[in-house]
Amino acid sequence: MEAQGIQMSGLPSDDIVDDDPSSRFPLQEPIRLVIWDLDDTFWSGTLSEGPVVIDPVHADIVRTLNRRGIVNSICSKNDPDVARARLEAEGIWEEFVFARIDWAAKGAVVARIVEDAQLRPESVLFVDDLPFNLEEVRSAVPGIQTAGPGVIERLLDLPELRGKDDTGLSRLRQYRILDRKREARESAGASSEAFLRSCAIRAGMFDASPAEADRLFDLVHRTNQLNFTKRRPSRQEFDALLADPSTPSGFVRVRDRYGDYGICGFYSLSGDGSVLTDFLFSCRILHMGVEQWVHEMLGRPALTVVGEVASTLGTPVDWITLDTAGSGTGDGEGSWGEAPEASRPLNDGRLLMVGGCDLMAAAQYLGGTIDTDFSRNGPTGAVIHVEHTDILRQSVTGLSAAQAEVVDRLPFLDREAFRSPVVVEPDYDVLVYSVLMDYTQGRYRHRATGLVVPWNQYDCVVTEQSQWPHVEAKFGDVAIDRDFLEWFAREFEHRGPLTPEAFQENIRWLARSLPDDARLVLINGAEVAVDNPGEPDRHLRHAQMNTALDEVVATLPNVTVCDVRSFVVSRDDLAADIRHYRRHSYLRMAQAIHEAAGSDVALRRDGLLTQKRMAVRRSWRSTRSWVYARRQQLRPSPPR
Repeated sequence: MEAQGIQMSGLPSDDIVDDDPSSRFPLQEPIRLVIWDLDDTFWSGTLSEGPVVIDPVHADIVRTLNRRGIVNSICSKNDPDVARARLEAEGIWEEFVFARIDWAAKGAVVARIVEDAQLRPESVLFVDDLPFNLEEVRSAVPGIQTAGPGVIERLLDLPELRGKDDTGLSRLRQYRILDRKREARESAGASSEAFLRSCAIRAGMFDASPAEADRLFDLVHRTNQLNFTKRRPSRQEFDALLADPSTPSGFVRVRDRYGDYGICGFYSLSGDGSVLTDFLFSCRILHMGVEQWVHEMLGRPALTVVGEVASTLGTPVDWITLDTAGSGTGDGEGSWGEAPEASRPLNDGRLLMVGGCDLMAAAQYLGGTIDTDFSRNGPTGAVIHVEHTDILRQSVTGLSAAQAEVVDRLPFLDREAFRSPVVVEPDYDVLVYSVLMDYTQGRYRHRATGLVVPWNQYDCVVTEQSQWPHVEAKFGDVAIDRDFLEWFAREFEHRGPLTPEAFQENIRWLARSLPDDARLVLINGAEVAVDNPGEPDRHLRHAQMNTALDEVVATLPNVTVCDVRSFVVSRDDLAADIRHYRRHSYLRMAQAIHEAAGSDVALRRDGLLTQKRMAVRRSWRSTRSWVYARRQQLRPSPPR
């Protein structure tokens, strides 16, 4: 087994997963990425203790999966140079992408791999010989599929790993591009915009035709984060769309100096070209500005955005050039220059960011090792916000069995939301936390169990029948329909918004809940007046809550406010509403976070906190197995 820094005694391994694949299989959905442990999993033996033996069958499985379009990665606690040398000697190193070989906790490492690969956790399989590691990863990456080494011999026979023919390794090449670009971005010392300018991004826009129908249909139905319209036509409807000369449609191909991303966007317009009916992009080009550039190139046609999207339009993009070479249907890689010089990342310690769109956008400008717990889409497409302080407080005790059954019926929440890493296994040096949902959401109490859940705008009382047409129009495509609203009104009572006084008490509690010597950086809200009939006077609510926040933070020595009011000062700094900002505002936010976290980081680098923190972590390691055992007792049964 791999060398461990945590005692395993007392861990209820029979309640987690052992090496018997039948305990977790069949898999829940097709796999696109397999993450391998090395010691006693991919190879036999422990590298830090002596020679290891790589089973040729395991190496062949990795090669075969890559040629099925299913890529492979590594998460291993080992010396990276020694482990890489062993894999290179076997001729297998180049078959892996996003390899993370170090001594960090596997939960955070696997979460970063999944994020870097820009995949849903449900489409990732993690294989490890230690039940502790499997449980840690499942806790850190909700939805990920896991198994012990006993499954390895069956991998190629499982229907969820059949993949598609990719003998040319085009998917592996695309992920290598993402991997190289990740390394370059982390080492870039300038702003994200400066980095993007250095990438020499080229985008081609081409008329869609039946020749690309399979690839485009797959893109339409698999894309969610950057799907602005969320339209899911049937195959017959989609083929008719591409064949109709009166309906303009096209696809987008992107490449930069790191390589070719292939077809990664699709759009269709009304007959007169004034309205977008489809507008979507692969997450491979997230944060490159491609969607903004394409919208400009099309002349800014009208677009009704459905649900939440991990991007906003309207910000001018001038670092992308039109690529007119070829039809854009092929695959390929190109080397268009050298990566920027390395610079020191944000932090040497552990940084956890918890929030929604504001922190998602700001995180792209920050280097270093960052753990995240961001809002996400649930199975129906509804947005699950995890960043309300009422949810954090409920995470301490977890859900009762009755409460868990209630949560299972809520499209906008899931059980994992109530297992926040802020308070469940809190192991970070700086917590960056957005309080915008405390400002925004209403609160509802379940009459029978007492569970309080935040949801929707605080001034829209969804338990009142008069509000249902509005709520259905807004959320009807994510399973929040009339039947659900009738059930919700019977089961829940409206408790109004979080009051300033209750908000202050929650912040005091959160400050007390941090690990020893950790610091809390809170992101407050803008106070710019916005003429939005759907959200009247939001700036006044923000001002009230910001005042309450300033008052309580003045009494808390381990808390700092990243003051959005200092850089979001006018309507030009906002995007669609008061909670979404333009690109330059997110850059300023990232700089402010860097400054707020930087003082603690500098102290850590200077060694002033090292001795105390090492003692704290030694104590934490000695009790961690008990914590895991206790969590198993508190954890509700899985949904039936």
